[in-house]
Amino acid sequence: MFNKITRYTLATMLAILGAASLPVSAQISVGAKLGANLNQFSQPGTTIGFSAGAFASYRITSFLNVKVEPQYTLQGGARQTYYRDYSSLGGNVSSVEFINPNITMHNIEVPLLVELTLPEFAEENVIPKLIVGGSYTFMAQAIESRTERFIFTGTPTPPAVDVGYQHEDVTDNYTRNQFSAIVGLGVMFKTDKRDFQFDIRYRQGFSQVNLIKFPDAIQKTSSSSSIPANGVGGNLFTSTLSFNFSMTIFNF
Repeated sequence: MFNKITRYTLATMLAILGAASLPVSAQISVGAKLGANLNQFSQPGTTIGFSAGAFASYRITSFLNVKVEPQYTLQGGARQTYYRDYSSLGGNVSSVEFINPNITMHNIEVPLLVELTLPEFAEENVIPKLIVGGSYTFMAQAIESRTERFIFTGTPTPPAVDVGYQHEDVTDNYTRNQFSAIVGLGVMFKTDKRDFQFDIRYRQGFSQVNLIKFPDAIQKTSSSSSIPANGVGGNLFTSTLSFNFSMTIFNF
């Protein structure tokens, strides 16, 4: 499936390069972009993020634009509840359960997009657009937030204690590099001085991002002890539904 997506992306990019070589008048626009994201892994649970960056758009014909959008974006998703077994260490903590973990990925993303419209809208002030393309993402940091439930040893067994709003840097548990496909719909509003655009996009990652691939994978603690991390295995793919606003600042 993902090989097909890769071949489709390469074919799209080659078509863009071929179209760019045509002897037509072109216009370059540069502007700023903001967005709100609904993020999810390939399992239940949604997290909210945002994006901020810039764009450069190259108009090849009256109905075809190519756009690149370097941006900072928050992606991620929810994970299943899991636990770590500490009973082998001989302390008073038997295990710790990590409840409702959420992952926030701090990313630098570079989407490369094609915006298509109909030629008859070229001179209109309101222009609908179809958006297709792909993106490369570099993950700078991943933070997991969760509630931690401490299960103690003893006779009788002491009651468990919940500690909320805990955070852990889990960058090493996820892939740094990711490739995705993007599709969306947008509307551009043209004025005398600048253009404004609203769009909705769906981004589907086709890079497997989970580096903890098995339910009983081993995580290293700060004391270099090997602790089973039960329930965090399996393949993960990211997806995002984003709502974006962009504004042209300069035209060349």
